[in-house]
Amino acid sequence: MNYIYRFYPLHHLREIETRVWLLAVESEAQMKTEGEDSLTYPTREPGAGKGSNLIDRTASIITKMDNHMNSDKNDRENSQPHVRTNQTVDSSFSTTAGGSTKTKRRAKGVGSSKKPLSDAVDKKFESEYTPHNLRDDPQFLDEHSKIDASLSRWEERVGPAELERAVLSLLDFGQTTAARQLKNKLSPDNTPSEFLLIDAALKLAALSTPSNKVFMSDLDDEVRWVIESYNLPTDNWVIDPLKVLESLATILMEGSGRRLCRRIISVVKAANVLGLTFAEAFEKQPIELLQLLSLKAQDSFEEANLLVRTHSMPAASIAQILAESFLKGLLAAHRGGYMDSQKEEGPAPLLWRFSDFLKWAELCPSDSEIGHALMRLVITGQEIPHACEVELLILSHHFYKLSACLDGVDVLVALAATRVEAYVWEGDFSCLARLITGVGNFHALNFILGILIENGQLDLLLQKYSAAADANSGTAEAVRGFRMAVLTSLKQFNPNDLDAFAMVYNHFDMKHETASLLELRARQSSQQWFYRYDKDQNEDLLQSMRYYIEAAEVHSSIDAGNNTRRACAQASLVSLQIRMPDTKWLDLSETNARRILVEQSRFQEALIVAEAYGLNQPSEWALVLWEQMLNPELTEQFVAEFVAVLPLQPSMLVELARFYRSEMQARGDQSQFSVWLTGGGLPADWAKYLGRSFRCLLKRTRDFRLKLHLATTATGFDDVIDACNRELDKVPENAGPLILRKGHGGAYLPLM
Repeated sequence: MNYIYRFYPLHHLREIETRVWLLAVESEAQMKTEGEDSLTYPTREPGAGKGSNLIDRTASIITKMDNHMNSDKNDRENSQPHVRTNQTVDSSFSTTAGGSTKTKRRAKGVGSSKKPLSDAVDKKFESEYTPHNLRDDPQFLDEHSKIDASLSRWEERVGPAELERAVLSLLDFGQTTAARQLKNKLSPDNTPSEFLLIDAALKLAALSTPSNKVFMSDLDDEVRWVIESYNLPTDNWVIDPLKVLESLATILMEGSGRRLCRRIISVVKAANVLGLTFAEAFEKQPIELLQLLSLKAQDSFEEANLLVRTHSMPAASIAQILAESFLKGLLAAHRGGYMDSQKEEGPAPLLWRFSDFLKWAELCPSDSEIGHALMRLVITGQEIPHACEVELLILSHHFYKLSACLDGVDVLVALAATRVEAYVWEGDFSCLARLITGVGNFHALNFILGILIENGQLDLLLQKYSAAADANSGTAEAVRGFRMAVLTSLKQFNPNDLDAFAMVYNHFDMKHETASLLELRARQSSQQWFYRYDKDQNEDLLQSMRYYIEAAEVHSSIDAGNNTRRACAQASLVSLQIRMPDTKWLDLSETNARRILVEQSRFQEALIVAEAYGLNQPSEWALVLWEQMLNPELTEQFVAEFVAVLPLQPSMLVELARFYRSEMQARGDQSQFSVWLTGGGLPADWAKYLGRSFRCLLKRTRDFRLKLHLATTATGFDDVIDACNRELDKVPENAGPLILRKGHGGAYLPLM
C-alpha cells in the first residue's frame, strides 16, 4: 500500500476513490434489489452511527486511505518544509461519512459514477517525491508510463455527469454528509440544487412534529426561498409543513433525493402517531420505528406500510416484530377474556386478531419468515398459555402453507403432536379443538380428532369449527374435508354412537344422510320391541314411529316425494303394529307381505301395507279386490274408499273381469264347487254375490267403452252391454242392413 501511495498520482487515487464509491452504491442497491438485506442489516457498533452497512464500510476503508495519505504527506512536509501545496487531502470526508448520523436507510439502487479530480499540485507531489534512485530506472519509467496510460483511459470514462450522479446517489441513500464532502473534495465549485432541497426538507420535517401549521415568517430564509421558488402550497402565508414536504418530494427526481425525501415523510408520519419529535424518530432505526408502530396496530397500519415501502428492512426482522407484537396482544386478550370472542371490544389497539395480523403480514415480503418467527415463539417461549400457543401454531401453519414451505409444515405437525399430550393431560380439550380446526390439516392431525371423539368432545369440536369457518370464510372444499375427516374418525373410534353421527349430519345439514340415519334408528327401535317379552310395552314402537316421522320431514324438505311417502307408510305400519300387536306387520318378507295385503278387509290397512312394502300396483290390487267379491256390502265399502284415494286402473278391471268369467265357467253347477276359494266352502248364492260385486265395479267405471269391454269379457251382463251401446249410439250386430231412399224435400227415409 505504501508503494501505491508513493508512486500513484494523487488525482488517480481520487479517481480510485470515486470508483470505489460508485461500486459501493451500486452494490448496495443491487443487494437490496436481490433481497439480501439480511446480509447488510444495520447493527449497532461504536462509532458507526446508525449502522454498519456496505456504504459505511466503504467509508471506513477510504478513511484509512486518506489518513495514510495524510500521514505520508505530513512526513514529507516535515522532511521538506519548503514544499507548499495548494490542495490537501480532506480526510474528514471519509471519517464523517463513516460516522455520519444521517446514514438512514437503503433504497433501490441507482448506478452512479464519479469524476476524477486532477491537480497540478498532485503532479508535483508525484515528481517531487519519487525516489531518486528510481526516477532514472528504465524499468520503473516503463511501468510508470503503462500505469499512466491505463489511468488516462479510466479518466476518460469518468466524466462530470457521472460524478454528479455519484454524489446525488449518496444523497438519495441518505448519506448527506458523505455526499456533501465528496462534492467538496472532487467538485467544490458545483453544488447541486438537491442539497438545498434536502436541507429544506429536514427543516420542514422538524416543524411537522407535532403536526401543526406554521407562519411563513417563522421560517428561515432558505426554506422560505425554496417554498417561493418552487411554488409550494401555502394558505395566506401559513403552511402545513407536512403537505409542503410531500410536494417537495414530487420536485426531486428519482435517484437524486426523492427516495430520501420520502423516507423523511414516512418518519414524520410515524413520529406523529408515536408522539415523538422528528429528531427522536430520525435517530431510531427503521425497524425500531416499526416495532413501536406495531404496538398501535389498529391505528398505525398506514404509517407502518409507508415506512416499510420507503426503507429497507430484512424480512426476518419484520416477521419477528409482527410475531412478538401479536403475542403481546394475545396475552392481553387472554388476560381480559377476549380470546374466544375475537370481537372488536378486545385489547385495542394491540395486534391480536387474525384479521389484524393478516393485514399487517402484508408488510413482510416472505410468508415463510412469518411462519418461522411464529414457530420460534412457540419453541422458545416460556409459560405461554395454551390458548395463545395454539393461535401462534395456527397462524404459523397458515403462512407455511401460503409459502409452500413443506419442511415448516412437517416441523409444525411434529411440534403440535408433542403439545397435544400436555393439553390432554390438563384436560384442555378446547385448545385441542381450536388447534385442529384452525390448522385444517386433518390428514396429518387426524389423531387429534380421535382424541376429541373418544373423550366425548364432538360437540365442542363442531362449535370450534363453526367459529373458525365463520371467521375465515371456509370454502366448500375445506368444509367437505373436515366433514369427511370427522365421519372417518367416528367410524374408526366410535362406530355405534348414532347420536354422534346425527350431530355431525345435522351440523353440516346433510339431509339424505340424516334421513337414512333416522330410518336406521327406527328399525333398531322396532327390533328392540320384538325382543321384549311383554308386547304391551310399546315405548320402542313409539320411538320408532317418531323416527320415521322425522325422516319423512327431512325427506320432504329436500323434495324427495317417494322417500317421504315411504317413510310415512312405515310410520303408519308401526301404528298398525301398536294397535294390533297380535299380528306381525313389521319386517315381513315379500310373500308374507302379499299374503297379509290380500287378507285385509279394510282399505286403509291394505293401503298402509301396500305403501310400506311397495305393493301399490294395479296387479296387486286386483287380487285384493277379488278376495272381497263374495261379500257385496264389504266390496261396495272397499271400492268406495279405494276410488276416493286411487283410480280404478283399466288393467286391474280387465283382470277382474277375466277372473269373474273364469270363475263362472269353472264352477257351473254349485255341486261341482271346490273349496279352494274359501276355507268353509262357497255360499249358496255365490253367483248372485259375485254378480253384485262386479256390478259395483261396473257402476264405478265411467268410461262406457271400458265398461262395455268389461261386461263383454265377464259375460252375463247383457243389460249393461245394451245400455253402453245406446250411449255409444252403436247398431246391434244382429240388425239388418239399412237401405235409404231419397224422399220429398230431399230427406233420406229408411226402406227396412
